[in-house]
Amino acid sequence: MSILAKKWVGYDDFSDEDLAEATKNGDDAAYQALMKRYMRHIFNFARQYGKTDDDAEDIVQDSFFKVWKYIKRFEKGKTFRPWLFTITRNTALDHIKKKKAVSFSELDSADEDMSFVDTLHDPEPLPTEIFDRTQLFTEVTGVMSTLHPDHRAVLIMHYQQEMTFDEIAEIMEKPMNTVKSWHRRAVGKVRSFFMHQS
Repeated sequence: MSILAKKWVGYDDFSDEDLAEATKNGDDAAYQALMKRYMRHIFNFARQYGKTDDDAEDIVQDSFFKVWKYIKRFEKGKTFRPWLFTITRNTALDHIKKKKAVSFSELDSADEDMSFVDTLHDPEPLPTEIFDRTQLFTEVTGVMSTLHPDHRAVLIMHYQQEMTFDEIAEIMEKPMNTVKSWHRRAVGKVRSFFMHQS
């Protein structure tokens, strides 16, 4: 059975951080509630790095295993979501390198050729419905697949997860200007795609 089809009962009214603290104390139901809360989001994020749904499911399973294994390292007072996404991204990069699905040079090329213009002004944001409505998301899948995995991930985090660039920079372990540059490039390609469709 797909991991996305599993059902859990949990503590829906608890904050992420409360659930993480409960998980630290051995509360399996709290851990399952975190999985339930983030399963779809983490799968969509992992899918930006994996070439197939099976790849994404492997990344998700490994990521949540690491959450369970290293939950005691999660510091009280921190925000859980960036910690989870950081684990997932690192797991995804490890997965890619092991499978050699993407060359090392491609993984390292996300921030090459940053132009001075990249650091100056932000483009008009994309409409959020691109990532919310199934039909529009399907239409944009083609252009998304041409983006570097990190660039796709920035779009997913910013528009689907409504994360700030501060949070994304923390997750990607990159300077703010780099993350904004990735966002600008990705937005430019997506906008170009829709302009050619009209």
